[in-house]
Amino acid sequence: MKIKVNTSEFLKSIHAVEGVISAREIRSILSNLKLEAEGSMVSISATDLEISIKTSLNAEVQQQGSVSLPAKQLSSIFKTIHFEETSLTKEDSDSDSSVTYITDATQKNDYKTKLNGMDADEIKTIPKVDGALISEFPTALLGEMIRKTGYAIAHEDQRYIFNGLYMVPKQDRLIFAVTDGRRLCKIERNLPSPLMFKDPVIIPAKAIREISKMITTAETGKIGIVDNQIYVTANQAELLCKLIEGNFPNYEQVIPKSSKFSASIPKENFQIYLRQALIAAEEPTRQIRLTFSKDNLNFYAQTQGVNEVSINMPIEYSGEEITVAFKGEYLSDVFKSIDDNEFKIEFSDSSSPVVFKDPSDPDFISVIMPMKI
Repeated sequence: MKIKVNTSEFLKSIHAVEGVISAREIRSILSNLKLEAEGSMVSISATDLEISIKTSLNAEVQQQGSVSLPAKQLSSIFKTIHFEETSLTKEDSDSDSSVTYITDATQKNDYKTKLNGMDADEIKTIPKVDGALISEFPTALLGEMIRKTGYAIAHEDQRYIFNGLYMVPKQDRLIFAVTDGRRLCKIERNLPSPLMFKDPVIIPAKAIREISKMITTAETGKIGIVDNQIYVTANQAELLCKLIEGNFPNYEQVIPKSSKFSASIPKENFQIYLRQALIAAEEPTRQIRLTFSKDNLNFYAQTQGVNEVSINMPIEYSGEEITVAFKGEYLSDVFKSIDDNEFKIEFSDSSSPVVFKDPSDPDFISVIMPMKI
């Protein structure tokens, strides 16, 4: 294999796929990137056996072929070289290993480095996908839905179904639901056309992060289920990931059908007071107590023997005096979902689920379980 590539474009392609590789993978085939050169394109792939990502870019392919190179070293090399075009030349050997030389394609710089590679066939990446299995979607819509829910995905929870995003296609509607057992986010949106798959799926958090990166600069993408795996493509990138198996909880049962009290609160002022209160909140939960009383909201937090804060914020409220305690992180996170200048909070008592709503988005809802006081 011998190719000439634009240095910065090649580095962008490396960045597009290397996030799949686990930091724990050292000197194994899973710590490598697979390069395949054919025609006028070179593709770069990575996998951790659960998720695979592949991206392509234009290249001058002087000799087609493939190679597997260590991702960390390849990325570091391309971060430091400063010439516009780079040549990669693989020298084959009788063994499974190979040597790839990296040089300045313009020959203006006397630079040469080599990387030892492995057999590229050992990395199984994304096969050709049947177009009948996938359908087009607007990336802005999917990106917004992920932004408003993805932060609530659990991290390495033993209840593995909480470690992903629940996607429910309903004809021309799409529902995302996410929970970590203590909070829930749900959003619905209209689709331009129904998706090709009809059954709900749970997409792992790692795949959601990579999909978010893939669709950032694209206007449209394609999505489908291929061999019980989620497949997404946008621009020149493709992703294929195993789904999480299991039954997602009935999220509708978690959402209160009604609440005794409610208040509409200016978002910016609330966030300012919240940040001030969090300074005094004790680790690890950083508990924030909100006390609702007539036309007033009190923020209270403390670290025993170190710090204590009490802040009053005028609001319109005429219900009973009630104190509700929250994990500080959960209160901060919910504002990633609310785009309006104010938000609505609904509650019944100190221990029942609390509902957060965005007045400008009736199809979004967030529910947080209070902490014990």
